[in-house]
Amino acid sequence: MFIIGQLLINTVFAMITAYITYLFLKENFNIKIQLNFLVAFIACNGVLNGIVSTLWMSVLPIPGNLQFLKSIILTILNIILIKYLLRVEWLKSVLSFCLIILFVGVGNFTVPLIFYSVGINATPETINNNLFLFFIMNLIIYCLALVLIKFIPYAKLIGNIKNLTPVGILLFITILIMASFLGMHFVVHFDPVSFVIVLISSLSYFSFSAWYINIYHKYEMKKEEQKQQEFYNDSLANTLHDLRRIKHDQMNHLSVLYAMHQMNKYDAAASYLKEIIGTSQSIGNTAIYNIKNAGLFGLISSKVNYANSHGINFDLDTIGEVDSIPNIKISDLCEIIGIYLDNALEEVLNNGKLKLDMKILSTDESLTIRIENECTKTPNTENSSKGTDRGNGLVIANKIIASYKNISSSTIFDEKRMLFSQVLRIAKEA
Repeated sequence: MFIIGQLLINTVFAMITAYITYLFLKENFNIKIQLNFLVAFIACNGVLNGIVSTLWMSVLPIPGNLQFLKSIILTILNIILIKYLLRVEWLKSVLSFCLIILFVGVGNFTVPLIFYSVGINATPETINNNLFLFFIMNLIIYCLALVLIKFIPYAKLIGNIKNLTPVGILLFITILIMASFLGMHFVVHFDPVSFVIVLISSLSYFSFSAWYINIYHKYEMKKEEQKQQEFYNDSLANTLHDLRRIKHDQMNHLSVLYAMHQMNKYDAAASYLKEIIGTSQSIGNTAIYNIKNAGLFGLISSKVNYANSHGINFDLDTIGEVDSIPNIKISDLCEIIGIYLDNALEEVLNNGKLKLDMKILSTDESLTIRIENECTKTPNTENSSKGTDRGNGLVIANKIIASYKNISSSTIFDEKRMLFSQVLRIAKEA
């Protein structure tokens, strides 16, 4: 009966760990997973972790100096489950589990001190032989872990870092150090003085890790800003070069047109004039150079080029400069805008109304993006008419929008003008 109680507690809290891991991945890396895979992940994690932990604690004769092997086995097991059931990259699997265990480790350090303060000499043997203490210990650990994950910015920085390798290595080293300290001072007896010293040392290292990740994040942001500026400067330089070339050729073009007019070759003049207009249009709308964010600039540039190549008049209007956009991942913003533009471009190609308007208004308070296209019938924003395995773009966009509190979206259809508008508003202060 005692072993069954241990198994139940181990299984329940392992399932809680699995769900916390999923929430962390969803919030930081925007993973999308089917419900049946999530249920399978939580169930497998709970059962396997529960069985291994219970066997290790109460059934198998494992000596104290080999207890660390359980943590290694469970870590490998959990990372494999994250990788294959949640379908996450290896690095993100390792990073997410290590970060969750890091916060759980802080709770592990805190529990003996709490127990000692109420007169309980908490050692592994004492807790493992008392189901009530074992349950209370796990409850305190996971309450602390949830508070840490939810309210400190340390965890929220991870999803914004592009190169996760050094962060993952640092977190793994941090866990090893905290585990070794805990093992040395919490195996046979509990000494409050040495434990407090070790706790302070571990928390200091933990704080250093948090500081390093924050500095590393700022370093990456600075590199990204430099890349954006270089990209913007190169694009602007290319356009200025084309403008100079056209200005230089202007007199030559006028001379050719005048000669054709004098020779009454009006058809040839019209054809020549059409070529000149096409060359001028290829330069693009200079309003795009108010967009100094490289990600958004690159996305809109590619869509403008696609529109021009298909004979679509893409009218872009920008008011204010669009530089850094706080409180949203640029990858999420580009995915939303890309879906909106793809839908609008596909619609005008299908209905023959080859015109698309995009207006961007940037103020100190917000960024508003409006995309408009003409329709030949009332659009259905609830269900896609594209058929099986298509038309999921708006569903994906809405899920991303729903994950941010500072973003709102709306769709407007003007029946008189048969004009469909998609509007996205981002508050710069969440």
